[in-house]
Amino acid sequence: MEHRINRTPTPATAGFAFQLQETTPLEGGMLIAEDDAGSYLPIGPVSTIAEAREIAQDDLRLREHELDLGGSPFCPAVYRVWARGLKSFAVAAELDLVGL
Repeated sequence: MEHRINRTPTPATAGFAFQLQETTPLEGGMLIAEDDAGSYLPIGPVSTIAEAREIAQDDLRLREHELDLGGSPFCPAVYRVWARGLKSFAVAAELDLVGL
């Protein structure tokens, strides 16, 4: 007797073979800050989306502190996590400032 289990497949993250979770190891992960004008600033390598979120929170706090002291830091509108995907590098996650 053959048993069949109907499973709804989890949709893959665009550009990747599977859906990325907060703790999915990223190959070549990089956190990038982008401003409203489209300029970008590499923040540093990350191994997971969760790590990227922590680093983005810290980076944003430092930039806000510099702004409070009268400086003119790069002001990100969004943080994006890039990683090696199916064919090339792709956005693994977008971390907007509200979510940080």
